[in-house]
Amino acid sequence: MAQKISIVYFGTYSKGEEYARNLALINGLKKVGALVNECHTELWPEHKDKMVAVNKGIIKNGIGLLKAYVKLLTRYFKIDEFDFMFVGYIGQIDVFLARFLKLFHKKPIIFDAFYSLYDTMVKDRGLYPANSIMAKILKLIDRFSAKCADLVLLDTKEHIRYFCEEFNLEEKKFLAVPLGVDEENFYPQAQAQDNSVFEVLNYSSYIPLHGLEVILQSAELLKEHRDIHWTLIGKGQLYPEIRRMAEEMALKNLSFIDWLPHKELVERARQADVLLGIFGKTEKASRVIPYKAYEALALARPLITGDSPAVRELLEDGKHCLLSKMGDARELAEKIIFLKDNPELRRAIASNGHQLFLEKCAWEAIGRTILNKLEQMVANN
Repeated sequence: MAQKISIVYFGTYSKGEEYARNLALINGLKKVGALVNECHTELWPEHKDKMVAVNKGIIKNGIGLLKAYVKLLTRYFKIDEFDFMFVGYIGQIDVFLARFLKLFHKKPIIFDAFYSLYDTMVKDRGLYPANSIMAKILKLIDRFSAKCADLVLLDTKEHIRYFCEEFNLEEKKFLAVPLGVDEENFYPQAQAQDNSVFEVLNYSSYIPLHGLEVILQSAELLKEHRDIHWTLIGKGQLYPEIRRMAEEMALKNLSFIDWLPHKELVERARQADVLLGIFGKTEKASRVIPYKAYEALALARPLITGDSPAVRELLEDGKHCLLSKMGDARELAEKIIFLKDNPELRRAIASNGHQLFLEKCAWEAIGRTILNKLEQMVANN
């Protein structure tokens, strides 16, 4: 029997239920036989902690990071030999420490970049002007954090193409790996039977790429359909604006719910008749497949999401989901009516989507994709 590949999963990455990416990579690698030793200290245990940290400023965050790195290094120098060092999400700063440590351990570094800080904070969310000092700093961090690694993981080929063009990097440095989900909670169960109301559900952090305004406009178009109800769960950057829009539209067929405990959110998603993905017209929206799309597949629930090059890498329109033109509220409304009036299609899409998830996006499938690449890297050395 060939010797198992040994991995140190390194950094201040978050492991909470909101951070399914690290759960997917760690558990996926274990499922396919890799030995995974976590060298980890928590910096932001939960999603809300990350949101609070954004407002603390550079000095307080820097002090917190230094304290975390002292703990991390103490744990690192106690670990055994390994074959690869993985830097988990969020790791754009951690990877610089990992690169320094490579001077001693000489092992390849695998960096799960997950997304571009520059793209997310500047181009997508518009938090900093493109010509600002902060934008330039974020762009440098993206470029050089990727250069620190021997292999960089992203979620789609479109995302890889963006990194190569924007940061002048080579495609051979990257590997596309589906996001994965929290499989301990996102799995199919029988849906409660209630045919009186068709429940349309979206949950999000209210960022531009999610296209919440498109969902509201669709709800307005269908407001005379009393048997259709819309629920929006979450809070975030655009929440006040979206609430104002809903009030102006006087939507009686739509409800807002703030963040729910994780298990309650999963159950609400499981009982919905259709789950909505993203519909924003930002550039980033065309490059990513959101968690909520994977989670719909994992739950075996019908999915409608925006049509994009990234989505078409994985999903086939009419088979695994229904695709709707980004930013087009009328088309989204038509797709919802179409699914509502075709229960057999809903069941077929849910079933096909779940089968695709098991084949390509489940923990074991993700682990196999990565392990195959690692074995190739070992063979080439």
